[in-house]
Amino acid sequence: MIGSIQSTLRMEFRHDTDRDRTVLHRRRAGGLAHISKPYWNGEVLTVQMVNPTAGIFTGDEMSSQIHVGADARVALTAPSAMRFHTMRTGRATIAQDFRIEDRAWLEFLPEWVIPQRDSDVEQTTRIRLGQSSQLAFFDLLAPGRVAHGECYAYRRYVTTLELHRENQLVVRERMVLSPNDGGWPLRVPGWENCYYGAAWFVGGEGGACMTVLEEVERALQAEDLKCGVSELGEGVVVVRMVASRSLTLRKALTAVRTAMAEVFPLLASNHRKI
Repeated sequence: MIGSIQSTLRMEFRHDTDRDRTVLHRRRAGGLAHISKPYWNGEVLTVQMVNPTAGIFTGDEMSSQIHVGADARVALTAPSAMRFHTMRTGRATIAQDFRIEDRAWLEFLPEWVIPQRDSDVEQTTRIRLGQSSQLAFFDLLAPGRVAHGECYAYRRYVTTLELHRENQLVVRERMVLSPNDGGWPLRVPGWENCYYGAAWFVGGEGGACMTVLEEVERALQAEDLKCGVSELGEGVVVVRMVASRSLTLRKALTAVRTAMAEVFPLLASNHRKI
């Protein structure tokens, strides 16, 4: 499609034994994906991912391949929201592939996904972990450009997530959101808007994870926030939340992340987001 962009982001991280730290060993970025200078805080290497077009347009194809080598510790963040801009026709695609080897750690902490009027995007995420690797994976979805009076106006958003451990499929879920074909499935009666967030944790001791998260779940329940915790396999848990305001959901996810530092100490790291 004329004017569309096809781009691939590739990053390979490894543990530098001589310096006893994680390094960005190889990188390839451009088009829809730029990355910041890595920052090592003594425990985790933080890299910010930036979309220079400030969003996705019709026909765009964006793929990312992230490889975290054995013993490496990485946090991937973003300084701004990912916007799906108006698409009068056609759609855009996003493909994310994460490979996390044994004894490695990855935290994926992006900003909001904001689907704007008539946007149509398909996103596929595949995560492959070693038996002793660990993961904290966050997801934030807004109903649209609320400040502009635009909610549930996008055409379609399809997201698929697959999680594998030791080459075994543990989780596969698919969410199809199409307001024109049946509304917003996460709508809560009495709420004008509904913001969705999820936090996946893999590799921690299952009993410890559930103990912490069940306490957080009880503490977070409120008139403007609904929260649920599920254990989907040994050492695989997910927290799902919906809130009537973006700030409420943001604070709740921060509370979850802070509490889970008891199980995953690297979550206490400061990523120095700009």
